[in-house]
Amino acid sequence: MIQTSRLQLLPCTLKYFEAALHGNEALAQILLADVPEQWTEFPEMVLVAYDKLRNDPDLLGWFFYLAIHRADNRLIGTGGFKGRPDANGVVEIGYEVSAAYRERGYATEMAETLIRFAFNHTYVSKVIAHTLEEYNAAVKVLQKAGMHFAGAVNGTDAGELWRWEITREQFEAANTAHQSS
Repeated sequence: MIQTSRLQLLPCTLKYFEAALHGNEALAQILLADVPEQWTEFPEMVLVAYDKLRNDPDLLGWFFYLAIHRADNRLIGTGGFKGRPDANGVVEIGYEVSAAYRERGYATEMAETLIRFAFNHTYVSKVIAHTLEEYNAAVKVLQKAGMHFAGAVNGTDAGELWRWEITREQFEAANTAHQSS
């Protein structure tokens, strides 16, 4: 589990996935937290992620997290990594926050926390993310989290995507500057 001042990020174990597949009530019982109807915009991804973890249990920790709002004890979204870092030490983050909790800094808190978690592992050299090719809320979150535009890439079904990244050196320099001020 990863804790911030306002969030708990719980690694989504097979047990949590199985509960989610049985419905929000089952997930709420196992999380001991409120699970609202619209906690994710991508419910189809739960089954895909479950299958991926079931086929590769070593992904746990470098994969899917459930975001619990600590004060409200409510599931408000998901975040995590698209898999373990590759041979070059590059890992990709993703996140979502349910509509009722947007524009309050939770996505930025999640992105910053995932980046810090990644760089706590010495073999991670770069954290990347992808967004739609438009200036939107996701872009603002990544910029606030210290990521920089790294170019356009051809996505799969989504067409062109923007790639964002932060290197270990950029992360450490920003943290050194932040601690000095």
